[in-house]
Amino acid sequence: MRLVVALAGCVLAVLLNTGSAIGQPANPSTPISTPPPGSGGTGDEVVQTQWGPLGPADRDFMNRVKQAGLWEKPAGDKAKAKRPDQPKMQEAAKHLIEGHTLLDNVVNRAGLLLGHTLPTEASDEQKGFLAEMDAATGDEFDAVFANRLRAAHGKVYAYSAQIRAGTKNELIRILSTQAMITVFDHMKVLEETGRVDFGSLESPQPLAPPPPASGAPEPTGDNADDNAEASANPTDGVIPTVPEGTKFTRTAEQGVFGNNNGVFFAAIAVLALALVGMRMISRSKKQSRRSSRSRSF
Repeated sequence: MRLVVALAGCVLAVLLNTGSAIGQPANPSTPISTPPPGSGGTGDEVVQTQWGPLGPADRDFMNRVKQAGLWEKPAGDKAKAKRPDQPKMQEAAKHLIEGHTLLDNVVNRAGLLLGHTLPTEASDEQKGFLAEMDAATGDEFDAVFANRLRAAHGKVYAYSAQIRAGTKNELIRILSTQAMITVFDHMKVLEETGRVDFGSLESPQPLAPPPPASGAPEPTGDNADDNAEASANPTDGVIPTVPEGTKFTRTAEQGVFGNNNGVFFAAIAVLALALVGMRMISRSKKQSRRSSRSRSF
């Protein structure tokens, strides 16, 4: 019985270990090294890093994320101190402080690993927003707080999506993803204060139609209408895909364990067989004892 249990345990461990390895990247993780400060490039320079190329937009994005925390956390502190009797303002302040504390940790780490020196002060415009909040009280403070922050978050959210869509650097993809999550949460709680003036926000603009291919004839007549409709709906019929062999390949359609459902159920089957074997051995021993007792009488 002990031998059966031991064998079953070994087989189960091997199956589950195999299942955890399936679908994971074949190459081990890249060893992390810290480059010298200031080695991340300046201006229009594109620097090659172990996380992928780092360009001017990547550095600008890190700077903006860092500076966002340098004025939005103090703004949250002001709301907590000035509006203690307003639950929605307190909730918005809490989200701002906690969200930018987390985002600061991510951007600080990215800056260190990419050799980029981050700013240590908010911009002059952001300092002006904080001065407005210092001068305002009561409902006026609520309006300044909600509208200044909501407008700023709208711009950062759009910029984060642009960076996330096009950056070639792995760490910037992680940072921009976290920025989008945090900024979206902040927009929601700011709007829930009921003080956001949506009429003052910048209106979104439609995407410009793509230029015609070089040497292609100009569309005319019905074809022009068809092309215009296609340009207005550029994503119709397009199915997003994920590169094979990445950790994002698994989907809910593949089951809870991705492509490893067969391995999981095989492991369960081995465990069940082991339990059945133990039960049969136990019964056999009991019958043997009964037979011995009957013979002795």
